[in-house]
Amino acid sequence: DECVDTVQNIIQKECTSSQKIVYIGGSLGAYTGFYVLGKLNTKFSSAVLIDCGQNVGPDCSLKARFGIWFLRKLSTNMSNKALMGAMMGEVNKSKADYHLVETTFGAGYFFQQGGAQCDCMHTVSPADIIPSLDFPILFFNGSEDYRDSEDKWLSLCKNKELSSLKVYEGGDHFFCHDSRFVHDMLDRIDGFAQAVVSTD
Repeated sequence: DECVDTVQNIIQKECTSSQKIVYIGGSLGAYTGFYVLGKLNTKFSSAVLIDCGQNVGPDCSLKARFGIWFLRKLSTNMSNKALMGAMMGEVNKSKADYHLVETTFGAGYFFQQGGAQCDCMHTVSPADIIPSLDFPILFFNGSEDYRDSEDKWLSLCKNKELSSLKVYEGGDHFFCHDSRFVHDMLDRIDGFAQAVVSTD
């Protein structure tokens, strides 16, 4: 709910009623995005949601439920140094090579919030929210990431004409920082936004 209040406050202060606002969120920002979009449906013209093909909500699979539980345990019991080391280990295994470290860690890291972030994701049910959204959604995922529900999310979109899913073959959770894909992704986002504006 704090996310909703923050986004609403920004929109009220920075945006005019004539502007078309696109919500863009990746990973945790996509899962919290479902919730924000559900609460502020009329404020947005479209959404771009990245790295959210895996259902980790209250109705998720047993495998995903265990994964969330395990991630919560790790993030709440590791020291800051160990947690950062684990994150950098994942980063170093990735093929992503486009400003990954600078953008991921440059703005700061929310230590002691791992458990709360896991709880936040686990409370969001995209399948209940997506059908209520009046605008199109552009989904992006990497083929090597967990993504058991990406087709379901797309099928639930109300705006079938403009909603779509792009999966980058060989991309992992950090694919949007992979120079093989980043320019195509940006072009697709631009084309999507222009298509949304032209249909209004």
